[in-house]
Amino acid sequence: MLAEVYTRLGHGAENGTWRNYYLVGALELTSDLVPANLDTTSPEMIEALTVEQVFDSLAIRVDGPKAWKESLAVDWRLTDLNQIHRTTLSNGALIHQADPPPQPVDLTLTLTKQHLLGLLTGRPADGIEHEGDMNALRRLTAVLEDPDPAFAIVTP
Repeated sequence: MLAEVYTRLGHGAENGTWRNYYLVGALELTSDLVPANLDTTSPEMIEALTVEQVFDSLAIRVDGPKAWKESLAVDWRLTDLNQIHRTTLSNGALIHQADPPPQPVDLTLTLTKQHLLGLLTGRPADGIEHEGDMNALRRLTAVLEDPDPAFAIVTP
């Protein structure tokens, strides 16, 4: 019955995002067919994100229970964009702040957006200036889950 409701809502939706959400949800409920994989890690997809969106995408990948006891702060100085961003991991959540006030952090990285994207996709930190404990970066990446390209829309 829920699949039928989603189908009707999808056919009546004017907004493409909602239409697709409803129709894929109905497909999940009525068949064993897994929706097409969405590759959110492709270079083209990642490069299209703003820095704020990059950090938001990291925040949703944090394994809360695994990160619960971690506490760290990293400043990201992006030389090509003339921006400073801070990510703070505590209580199992990653918080992003643009233009943070000066205060002590565990690690400060001076890099370009391309270096940032490379670091977050597993490339080494070659050519990136840093001050502080590089172990903070390892601790941060250790609590991130790998993205699931075939995630379910409506089913657990």
